[in-house]
Amino acid sequence: MALKVVNGIAITHPDRVISQSGQITKGELAEYYAAAAPLMLAELNRRPISLLRCPSGVDGGCFFQRNPGKGLGAHVRTFAFQNKGKNYEYLYIEDKNGLLEIVQMGAIELHPWGAKIDAIDYPDRIIFDLDPAPGVPFEAVKLAARELRQRLKNEGLKASLKCTGGKGLHVIVPLNGKDKWAAVKSFAASIAKRMVVTTPEAYIATMSKAKRTGKIFIDYFRNDYTATAIADYSVRARPGAPIALPLNWDELASLKSADQFSVKDVLRRLERKPSRPPSRVSQALPERKQA
Repeated sequence: MALKVVNGIAITHPDRVISQSGQITKGELAEYYAAAAPLMLAELNRRPISLLRCPSGVDGGCFFQRNPGKGLGAHVRTFAFQNKGKNYEYLYIEDKNGLLEIVQMGAIELHPWGAKIDAIDYPDRIIFDLDPAPGVPFEAVKLAARELRQRLKNEGLKASLKCTGGKGLHVIVPLNGKDKWAAVKSFAASIAKRMVVTTPEAYIATMSKAKRTGKIFIDYFRNDYTATAIADYSVRARPGAPIALPLNWDELASLKSADQFSVKDVLRRLERKPSRPPSRVSQALPERKQA
């Protein structure tokens, strides 16, 4: 059986094509994640994660896994906790070896929680997922991201930007981890609902797909306990294997789509810029919004 060793981790079937249109193999995926690891682990380290595993590639059937199972590598950890009287056990990683062992398992996408296992009841970020209905132009999504950023700025909060590798954009607010899930979700809901009240023809903040036609869903529900969002620099299990890429706000104007960046594009970016973890801004929710 063919093997490829990446950072000391044996990757089996390295020549298996995981995305024909993206022209990327399992071995190349491992090499990409090894290169992006310093940036990815700044977010992933010690967070529960859900994995989208596609053992035969993106066209061969995929499934989510967040609980322990057979074939875990030695560096893929498990986290046991209780919620509402029930016991759970989820996965997490702490280092590059854990990340590569996840690739060896056939995982492509990584979706972390909004809190770390050491403070699981205290999220350290807010995520707004701007999800356009079919037919909504991408320029409208960009406009929504700018409006959301300004509304958060008016609340005294700095926000960052990420293209999801799918259809939409994420606007993320780092937090100091002092507020519980209910308070964070309540604040996110208030921002989203104010945008809907101001421009109801453009935005919706409910999960009803029947009402989303022609609108952008401002998804604040990713700020729930156990909810996840696609990781920074994660490859997506979609045609072309696009990347969920953090961006500077000044890159938004020239952005053509949320899935325009390939593995090769991001590797070139990493060559131009040192792969140093981003600095995290510690922010508190506005006091009037705290529960």
